[in-house]
Amino acid sequence: MSFKHNIISYAALPFLALWITQPACADSFARSKYTSIKFNPFWQEMDLDLRLNLDSTRFDGIFREDNQSFSEQVNDLRRARLFFKFDLNNNWSSKLQFAINEGDSKYRTKDAFFRYKGFDFADIKFGLSKEPFGLEQMTSSANLAFTERSLAKAFAPGRSKGINFSDSKSSYSWSIGAYDIEQGGNNKADGSTAYTTRVTLSPLNEENNYNHYGLSFSKRNLDGAPYEIKTNASLDTGFTFLDTRNIETESLQQSGLEAAWGRGALSLQGEYQHLNINAIEITENSRYQSYYTQLSYFLTQDNRPYKKGRFSSVRPSSSKGAWELVFRKGALQSINIGNEDPGTRIEVQSNQLGINYYLNKQAKLMLHINDSKTSGIMNGANADGSAITLRIQLRI
Repeated sequence: MSFKHNIISYAALPFLALWITQPACADSFARSKYTSIKFNPFWQEMDLDLRLNLDSTRFDGIFREDNQSFSEQVNDLRRARLFFKFDLNNNWSSKLQFAINEGDSKYRTKDAFFRYKGFDFADIKFGLSKEPFGLEQMTSSANLAFTERSLAKAFAPGRSKGINFSDSKSSYSWSIGAYDIEQGGNNKADGSTAYTTRVTLSPLNEENNYNHYGLSFSKRNLDGAPYEIKTNASLDTGFTFLDTRNIETESLQQSGLEAAWGRGALSLQGEYQHLNINAIEITENSRYQSYYTQLSYFLTQDNRPYKKGRFSSVRPSSSKGAWELVFRKGALQSINIGNEDPGTRIEVQSNQLGINYYLNKQAKLMLHINDSKTSGIMNGANADGSAITLRIQLRI
């Protein structure tokens, strides 16, 4: 999306930023979570939440579709999300989330589900929602330490229609669901059913100190639907240089391990994910793996909040805001890509370094550098590329 197509949004940005940074407004934002509207008899309370991500990115090498060594700059409305959360009564609630001007469509429904909390053993959720898989995937994009998720996103399940049972306490959480497989993302046609589950443990979970361990698994019956893997190495505006051939797939097995550790201002996080593709033609059976480790350190008296198996939003401890340094190292690799391409090995490696400034819970600035290299993939003559991204993230 080019700058000229978003001239109104960008022209209004300085005035919006100036308004938010006023002391009275910043204090009001810090105290409020989101707008609440009470109205009867249809619901007890309705919450509204608008999120905007505005990016300016310069990149070169493999990130460029035309494979030029000199850099290209793109200004982009990366994300615009509108949420409606309804509390119908003490046991029933629902959520609607729309993505505006993301991807190729004018708007897209991201979440549309009902939740029932009347049972002691579990909450029940049915509709369109995230499948429970992975720490990074289950953490809201608004609460990530980086501008984009890691390379593990290349084959992590996303949002699907289905039914889910879950429960979470301070020391553990579990979630299991059955979902329809529909065309979109890596799936090039409708499949059958996916069964996805995630379990987490947190033996230490105090205010600023925590340990986290998790396990995820998904069995996905595609019934011959074509499947592919693609990535742009965590750069949304970059060229998708890895786009494997479509494999007519009988089923997938996906598994993931996750761990996190936090002590005050310092936190560590890592995940390993494995994908097994069972193709219709046995010669096309393939396996891939992806992993990352990341570090976060606050220069101020702040920390990354952890709660019930995922990370939540940073609330600066001072009116001066919070400063965070982050580093991530990750890789995506083919273990076996079938007899169709014997001896071929695909690998993408990506390193990211960044600094984040949290004005308050509602406004964040991010400046990140992405350095990636590949083997077994060629975007023209380039096998590597670099990028720098400045993001303004607003939550209103």
